[in-house]
Amino acid sequence: MPVTIVVPQLGESVVEGTVGKWLKKEGDPIAKDEPIVEIITDKINIELPAPSAGTLGKILIPEGTVAQVGQQLGVILAQGESMPAGGGAAAGAPAPQKQGPAPAAPQPAPTAPRPAPQQAGVAVADSQNGADQRVSPAVRKLLKEHQLDVSGIRGSGMGGRVTREDVLSHIEGSRVAASMPQAPGRAPAPQAAPQPLKAIPSFAQAGSREEEVVQATNVRKKIAENMLRSRHMAAHCATWDEVDMTALVELRTRLKEKVKATYGVNLTYMPFILKAVVKALHEYPMLNASMTEGGEIHYKKYYNIGIAVHRDSGLIVPVLHDADRKTLLQVAHEIEDLGGRARADKLKLEDIQGGTFTVTNAGMFGATASTPIINYPEAGVLGVHLIQERPAVRDHRIVIRQMMTLVVSFDHRLVDGTPAVQFLHRVKELLEDPESWLLDSI
Repeated sequence: MPVTIVVPQLGESVVEGTVGKWLKKEGDPIAKDEPIVEIITDKINIELPAPSAGTLGKILIPEGTVAQVGQQLGVILAQGESMPAGGGAAAGAPAPQKQGPAPAAPQPAPTAPRPAPQQAGVAVADSQNGADQRVSPAVRKLLKEHQLDVSGIRGSGMGGRVTREDVLSHIEGSRVAASMPQAPGRAPAPQAAPQPLKAIPSFAQAGSREEEVVQATNVRKKIAENMLRSRHMAAHCATWDEVDMTALVELRTRLKEKVKATYGVNLTYMPFILKAVVKALHEYPMLNASMTEGGEIHYKKYYNIGIAVHRDSGLIVPVLHDADRKTLLQVAHEIEDLGGRARADKLKLEDIQGGTFTVTNAGMFGATASTPIINYPEAGVLGVHLIQERPAVRDHRIVIRQMMTLVVSFDHRLVDGTPAVQFLHRVKELLEDPESWLLDSI
């Protein structure tokens, strides 16, 4: 029986990916588990393995096309098999995910045009229109709820695809336009003729206006969509605190050479920070939660900490799973491993799934403060910054201390300001007195 190749689950909140490249052509032989097609998302590029051996009988989704999770990409034929009539999906296999309403049978033309109903100045959706064939199910649902025609909305997604943010912006713009006062039955007042402008004297010759124009990569476009989704869906708020890292700097200085020689691990500050974060999340579980669009709050009883990693191709957030069950040295080893594989594009799908809270380190690039965007649908993200000598007051005296700024961005829909401040202050306390808890984490 022909076997279909489908888009797998690509990570939490990821509902689609782009077909980057087919690694086989129609008619090519395929071995089981051999890479067959590349899928690109904002989180990861993966090569899907062939679910069975045979021949690539049909490519259903071409390169550069957005495909939904669960949608069929192609068909593999066993020896002696052929494609079903019409070249569609394999017999007995799940049908491709429907991307829009099927076209209706031809109807006689009406004797007179009938005006379409209006809502807030926007045309109502046309069920005969095929323009919504490439929108996601969430966008299609939003269009239906507001009776909108997708053809009247300018898309900012890949290839002009209409995203959820495009629809929300269109709705808001229509509301503003509808609220503008208009005098019924009166024509607008004539505008005065524009007055000629005086010439502005030129004081210097214009310099170079040279520009380089490049097409954004698929990964960059996906990152942009994900960031916009976070800003639209979460109620962003942030709070700052200063941390005296002097004790931790001295402790790490004493330990790092021995740890490197004994275990072969680079002991950075991140393992200490992650362990402190997990301890604080135990005490403030609302930061280790997420909220659905339907209003359900999911409190996670596990602690999977995402670690933002910069790559030339774009930011990615691999996940350190079960951070609460791992020792400080295990955390240090896994951070090093995940970072190396992320920069080499060697992450696996499970490496980017299941995160409950994220830490991003802008300090390694010299930043002293920043406000990170929440890794939606998580409830919070901690920004870590440069450790540097600063003057501080201790016992009524000004002294030099190793100081760092911490920032937590949180979703104010489910996290109030008080627990967010208390969470951050708890992280501060743990980092300022590491020896009080470190023995429990080795």
